[in-house]
Amino acid sequence: MFEFEPHTWELLGRYLGAGIALGFGGIGAAIGMGNAAAQASHGMMRQPAVQGEMLRTMLIGQAVGSSPSIFALVLGLIILFVPAQVVVGGSFCAALVGGGLAIGFGALGSGLGCGWPAGHACDGVARNPGNSSNVTQSMIIGQAVAQSPSIFALVIGLILVFRQSPGTDALAMGIALGAGLSIGVSALGSGIGSGRTAGGAVDGISCWPQSYGTTLRTMLVGQAVCETPAIFGMLVAFIMMFALQDMDTGLIGFAKVFGAAVAVGFGGIGPGIGSGLAAGSGCAATAAKPRHDTLILRTMLIGQAVSQSTAIYALIISLTLLYVL
Repeated sequence: MFEFEPHTWELLGRYLGAGIALGFGGIGAAIGMGNAAAQASHGMMRQPAVQGEMLRTMLIGQAVGSSPSIFALVLGLIILFVPAQVVVGGSFCAALVGGGLAIGFGALGSGLGCGWPAGHACDGVARNPGNSSNVTQSMIIGQAVAQSPSIFALVIGLILVFRQSPGTDALAMGIALGAGLSIGVSALGSGIGSGRTAGGAVDGISCWPQSYGTTLRTMLVGQAVCETPAIFGMLVAFIMMFALQDMDTGLIGFAKVFGAAVAVGFGGIGPGIGSGLAAGSGCAATAAKPRHDTLILRTMLIGQAVSQSTAIYALIISLTLLYVL
């Protein structure tokens, strides 16, 4: 018979949390790095004379794109070996699992996102090897911004793991699981969308290198908008961990915080990806027609703002669950 003694709670949290962290966190980075290698191989078929440049670009893109999985590995090891500061119980178990959920899904999105600029950079070097410096620079900048949702998730994950609280009440468990889920799943869409934006920019710069500065500006603006769902998820996670008062400590409280996490987390996937689609096309259009950059930027931002509306609706439902009902 399986008994839920303190030691059992601890082992459940450590094993599940660490497994979720790297199990999901390694998926995106592996696919992203594979995409870079695929585009590099295809480029070498067309331009074998510049295989050295393409190989360098591929390795840089893969190195930067592997960072989210490293975040997941580090937090997974912390989950396995962090010493318990309190008498462990269900909330400690949930905090470790919540940390795994945060970085697992957060790293999944950023890892996938980093694959688009890396792949387009390898293809761009094959297309225009004389412009490899600008292409590589824009790739690295785009990948760095695409990793920010996984950094948000890492911060929340670390807080959950080290802010240990005793007890087994349902609300404490719901807060820990909900905080991890809200930032992790919302960061998934933002990481993918930000990567799609960077991919469009890198592709445009490789074709029209003279528009490097203008396209890079459009890329950074578009990526900033793509981060909004992840910021909403991080906001709700902080509210859950530090600003909840007078809530039912039983299953009703658990349902409220977990429902709020599902709303803002899954409600942020579509807006993050949708904003990335709009921004990626906007960056490519800016590179092709830099004279019309103001018009393109305005159209892109309006489209992104409308696509973000569902994330705002999800945030409203989440806050209603936490503070009104």
